[in-house]
Amino acid sequence: MSQIDLDRLHDKLYRMDNLYHIVDRDGNNIPFKMNHVQLDVFKSIHKRNLILKARQLGMSTFSVLYLLDEALFNFNMACGIVSYSMEHSQHIFKRIIGHALDYMPKEIRPLGINNRSAREISFNNGSFLRVDTTLRGGAYQLVLVSEFGKTCARSPQKAEEIVTGTLNTLSQSGVAIIESTGEGNEGFYAQMVTEAATRGNKDLSPLDYHLFFYPWYLEPSYILNQKVSYDIALTDYFDNIEKEANVKLSQLQRFWYAHQKSLLGDKIKQEFPSTIPEAFLSSSDAYYYSEYISKAYENNRCLSTSLYDALAPVYVAMDIGVNDLTVMIFFQVVHGEIRIIDYYEDKNKGVDFYAKFLLQDKKYLYNTIFLPHDASHRDGIVVENTFEREFRKLFAHTSTKFIVLKRTDLNLGISHAKIKFDRCVFNIAKCKPLLDHLNKYRKKWNEPTGRYLDEPYHDVHSNYADAFRYTCQAVTHLETVSNLGGSLDKHRQVVDSRRKQI
Repeated sequence: MSQIDLDRLHDKLYRMDNLYHIVDRDGNNIPFKMNHVQLDVFKSIHKRNLILKARQLGMSTFSVLYLLDEALFNFNMACGIVSYSMEHSQHIFKRIIGHALDYMPKEIRPLGINNRSAREISFNNGSFLRVDTTLRGGAYQLVLVSEFGKTCARSPQKAEEIVTGTLNTLSQSGVAIIESTGEGNEGFYAQMVTEAATRGNKDLSPLDYHLFFYPWYLEPSYILNQKVSYDIALTDYFDNIEKEANVKLSQLQRFWYAHQKSLLGDKIKQEFPSTIPEAFLSSSDAYYYSEYISKAYENNRCLSTSLYDALAPVYVAMDIGVNDLTVMIFFQVVHGEIRIIDYYEDKNKGVDFYAKFLLQDKKYLYNTIFLPHDASHRDGIVVENTFEREFRKLFAHTSTKFIVLKRTDLNLGISHAKIKFDRCVFNIAKCKPLLDHLNKYRKKWNEPTGRYLDEPYHDVHSNYADAFRYTCQAVTHLETVSNLGGSLDKHRQVVDSRRKQI
């Protein structure tokens, strides 16, 4: 490193490009100098900042060094860095902060470290920098939330604590930097980015988030000199991105992306997004039905036109909640096609209300209404002795049948629903909220093992997922006892015919 100009240490831009060392991707110790996207954030940084980016653009490193520099060159600055895991926190602390401090120019080492523990460094100027998976208590002037998308996907409660606790400790003059790739479409990060993208970056208050988005094609190193073959669908994708983003993708960039897609599959959009919506539409290991819903949209199985066939039977599958949400799914089975024609949700209502609603407000001619095995009445009596009996009494003047579904293993039920998904066609005009909730049905994250469990995370989306699972179980029942089996080929013919019409 060249000799430091001490007269320019008041200039943060100079300090960022001249004082710090980092470890590059190849493990080499090199001087840190901001690349074009890092410099763009530096010049436009706001009091509240959201950074959505592709992998390996150096945004985490930049953000950490930005906070370190603030702590070193300002008095009494409380700086906190929140990461999604302890392992990542230790990487930040040792590999970025520790390395930068160990290789500081000798001319400014008298700045001095007062104390250096496993998670916190305090300096002689009264400032400190703490790295952890959560920040409890105290007030901070600068906060970095690294890979917040992962935290939202893996630990929703921790994400809520960060938003309601850590970020709320900042005053209007404090600075927050939240950076991440997308990680599914559920959680605070996806919501915050979507709201910021809708609002735009003009006329922001100190509490409004400025959104930075850096797609993969902005990184000069993302090119491949070796030819890679790819299909017409990917060619169309590249052409659409060029038109939408007003950019020109070189053939070497296209080769690189095609190679990455062959390795990552659908996760390419999460790791290397081209657009903001795309970053949150990608499938994730955390989400049960995300990829199936994407396929339904891609295969024209989410239609704004009516799917209702007045000559075909109408069925209802219900997930009944007494002190919780009740979700009803209205469906038909036509030529093997499972048509989700309507849905309804409500809470804290009894059998009388739902019976009246079905008979007077949703004027379908119901063949069968399927009830869950484990719903309970307000007095705690099981559904077989209450809901079924009361529904039968209220529907006695109709020909509607009631069936209580058998108890099945939850994971087997989810797998069964995935198999059925390719046969489902949705009336998107009536069922869009239902699909959105199914899209956010996710697994629990286990921090000690560092993986998702084969166990659902119970939240509001679970009620919709349970109703859909009961729908698929009901279809199996109908195809077993009725003359509806063996019609999958007919369903495919119907779908192909619709695709040609579209």
